[in-house]
This record gives sequence, C-alpha cells and structure tokens, in this order.
Amino acid sequence: MRPRLAAAVLAVAVLAGCSAVPATGREPGPSDGEFTSGPAGTARPEGRWRVVHRQKGLGHGAEFLDIAATGTAGAWAVGERTFGTDGHEALLVRWDGARWRRLTKELPQAARHVTLTKVDASDPGNVWVVAEDQEGGESGLLHFDGRRWSFTPDSETPSEVIALGGGQAWTFGDGWARHFDGRRWTRHAVPLVTRAAVALSPRDIWAVGEADPLPDDTYAQSEPAVAHFDGRAWRRLPLPAPPSPGSSEVFGSGLSAVLAPAPGEAWAVGGYETAEGTFRPLSYRWNGTAWRAVAIDGGRLTGIARDGDGVVWVASRRFVSGSEDAYGLLAGGGERWSRVTPSAPVTTMTALPGGKPLWAIGRNTITEYR
Repeated sequence: MRPRLAAAVLAVAVLAGCSAVPATGREPGPSDGEFTSGPAGTARPEGRWRVVHRQKGLGHGAEFLDIAATGTAGAWAVGERTFGTDGHEALLVRWDGARWRRLTKELPQAARHVTLTKVDASDPGNVWVVAEDQEGGESGLLHFDGRRWSFTPDSETPSEVIALGGGQAWTFGDGWARHFDGRRWTRHAVPLVTRAAVALSPRDIWAVGEADPLPDDTYAQSEPAVAHFDGRAWRRLPLPAPPSPGSSEVFGSGLSAVLAPAPGEAWAVGGYETAEGTFRPLSYRWNGTAWRAVAIDGGRLTGIARDGDGVVWVASRRFVSGSEDAYGLLAGGGERWSRVTPSAPVTTMTALPGGKPLWAIGRNTITEYR
C-alpha cells in the first residue's frame, strides 16, 4: 500500500548519505540509521529505521507484497508463504497497536492458499485485499468489516484495490476499474493497465501504470501512463517523453506508485529496464495543470511516502550483476537527497495521517521509521 498518504518532492540529484540497520540495544551510531552530515540543503531525518517484524516462512520462505495503515493501532501487511514447487499460503499480518500478529484462522478457507497481492483500508471496518491463486485456482477479494473476513470470488483478478470511506472500494485491472458503492459494483473503462491508485475523494482519483502505445503492434513496448477520475469518467493525461537511455532498448516501462497529498498536486514514480539489465527510474509531478518529468537517480522506483517531519522517502531497486538486487532508500524534501542503505529490503511504504510511524515492507520483513 502503500504510499497513498504521502507527498513527494522529487528533485535533481541523489547525494551521498549513510546506512540504516536494525536496533541493536546499544547506543546508535552512524551505522545504525543516523544520517551523516551532507552538503548544505540535504534533508536530515530525525528518526531511525528498525526491523519490527520478520516473518518465518515455510519450505521456500515468505514475502510481503503490500502494506496499508489507518492509525497507530491499525495496519495490515499481505503477501505469501511458499512451500514445495507451487504451494502458496496466504500471508496476512496485523498491527494491533502493540505487535504484529499473523492471522490464519480468521481467513475464510477459500482464501488460505493463495497469494495476497494488494491491501488497502479506509478505516478499521473497511479493509480490502486482492487474493490471487497463481496456479489457476479461485482468485477474488477479501473484505474485513471490523468483525470478520469475507471472500468473494473474482474471475478478473485485480492488479490494485483502494478503499474509500463509507465502505466504498475501487478495483483495477487491464483497461478497466470497478467501483463498489457499499451495495453494488459498477464497471468503468480506464485507458491503461493500473499498477497503483490513490483517492483524495470519490471525485478525485489517480491511477498509474502502463499502456500500449500501438495496440496493433505485438512488438511495441509499453509506456508509462496516468489517468484521472473526476467523478464521472476516467481520462488519460499526457506525460512528457521519458529520458532516452541512449542506444539501449527499453523494457517494462511503467509506473508503480502514486501520491496525491492535496488537490492539484500528485506524484508518480516507476522505472524501466535497459537491454543491459540496468534498472532506471521514472518520476513525474502534476502541478494542477500538467505532468512534468522530474530527474532522480536510484534505479527503478517502487514506493514513496512522507513522514511527519516532511521528509520524503523513496524506495528504489537496482540490478546487481551476479548477485541479488540491491534495495535502497532516498530521503529528501528539497533539491538535495540522501541515499540510505536500509536495514532490510524496502519495496513499498505507508504512512499514517500524522506521518509517524512510517512502515515499510520488503521480502519477509516489516521495518518502522520513528
């Protein structure tokens, strides 16, 4: 989930920063999440990151895929635990104000052996989760009404879900979206494949992802795309041409996270891959009139959030030849940024309305920033 409560101010360069690692029980130093001094103007967060939950897996481990929060006593993270060659067990953990606890028996039987890919919540009584059976079984939507979980099969597995007040929700897919008004679903056309969405109100919703620029050309590569809902219809808005990677061919170009801190302001981030296997970033800002490209370094950008001090955090992922991918965080709030090596991989973040704590997920860990 996600960074729907955050604001982003992305800028020109990423400057040297320092490392952040879990709390060790001793006095923290620069290697424990403190920021070293940087050039004038570099954002200097006052808090620290630490691992607060590490999920044990089955035969092949566990992985968190999304996170959402409604308050200091309400947050949810979802993913999967895998076993054998194709076995999946739904992974759902909840923060109750004191600890993260894995939920198992609370889920309906039909949703216990699937992958939970997305989660969003408008309040503790309106939580939605996308459940995907990647082995051809029954996919669908999980909903928590504050008392119990229910499961509704869905033949069109959504790629995104967002929750709104009054028990409302939106789900998104390839060229479509569906709105639940608390009683029934209505279908809408959306001119892109949605990867992330955020709602400021029922009449101000952003969706980002990718689109095929040449529908009749099976060899055409996708391009980043943004659409907006004004309460009546979805409309795609133009984006500036992405930066050219030179002679390299581009693959998987698209946007994976969107923020809308206020009416008339929004941010969208993502990336693409070159023929050499290098991940490159994409970032754009909506100024109320048009989308503008913003330069930022850091590999493919996968998540974004803002803490209570106004510091913006961006999650990035880089391909490392012969090794596992490298994950990083960028901290900023102006024209200069600090690069942070997180204590655990970070792919997606979510912030509370007050901005703290800030929670992040990556692989089998949940990290917290206070």
